[in-house]
Amino acid sequence: MNGTSFTSRRKKRVSLGIYSGAALIIFLLSFAPECFAPSSPYRISFTGATPPSFEHPCGTDYLGRDVLSRTLAGGRLSIVIGVISRITSMGLGLAIGLAAGLSGRFLRRTMNFFIEVFLAIPALLLALALAMVMGESSITIFVAIIIGTWAPVARFFSTRVAQLEESDFILAAKALGASRLRIALVHIIPSLMPSLIPLMSTGIATSIMLESTLSFLGLGGVGALHDLPSWGVMIQEGARVIFDAPWMLIPPSVFLSASILCFNRIGDLVAEKE
Repeated sequence: MNGTSFTSRRKKRVSLGIYSGAALIIFLLSFAPECFAPSSPYRISFTGATPPSFEHPCGTDYLGRDVLSRTLAGGRLSIVIGVISRITSMGLGLAIGLAAGLSGRFLRRTMNFFIEVFLAIPALLLALALAMVMGESSITIFVAIIIGTWAPVARFFSTRVAQLEESDFILAAKALGASRLRIALVHIIPSLMPSLIPLMSTGIATSIMLESTLSFLGLGGVGALHDLPSWGVMIQEGARVIFDAPWMLIPPSVFLSASILCFNRIGDLVAEKE
C-alpha cells in the first residue's frame, strides 16, 4: 500500500513538473519569438500567404508575416491578460468572500444575493455590454474577464469562511477578544491558502480562454498592422481563410489549447495533493 501510494505521488510530481515546465516554456517563448522563429512577427513582405517551408516552418499570413513568430508573440498578450486578470479577480473575490463570510446573517444574505446575481450573468454577454460602453479594446477585455470571473471565487470563499467560523481555533480567537480583521488576516486567510493555487491555475486557463474568445469576436478592437497580436485575433484571421490557408489557423489553436491544458492540469494536480 505504501509503495503504491509513493508511486502515485511520484507520478503526480512528475506530471506537475511536466505541465509546469510546458507552461513556463510557452510563456518564455512569447517574450523572445525572434530567438526561436526565423523572422520578426512584425515584418511584412509582399509574398502573401505562403504554405510552410524551410524559411517559414508554419507558413506566412496574408501580409507575408511569419505565422510561427506571430504565434509565439501572441502568447504574450493572451497569457499576460489571463494571469493579471485572474490575480485581480482572485483578490476581489477573496475580499468580498471574506466580507460576506464574516458578516452578520442579514448582511451575509444580502452579499450572497449580490454574488448570485453576477453568477447569473454570462461573462460573454457582460463583455458585449461593456464594449458598448467602454469601446473595443484590450482594456475592455481585461475588465470583462475580471467582472465575469470574480463571483465564483467570492462564493467559494464565502462558503469556506462560513465553515471556518465554526472551527475551534476561530471560536478560541473570538473568545480571546480578537477583532474580525485580525481573525481574517491571521487565521482565516492562511487556512484558505491551500485552495488559492488550484483556483488560481484553473482560473488562469479560463481567463486565457475568455480573452481568446473575446478577441475572436473582435472586442479587442482593430489594431494597427504592427500591434502585438493575440491568439484570438490570429484564430479569427485564420478562420476567414481556413480552406485556402489552414496553416494560419493551426499554430495559434495548438498553442492556445496547450496553454489551457497545462494550467488546468496544474490546478487539478495541486488540488489532488491537498
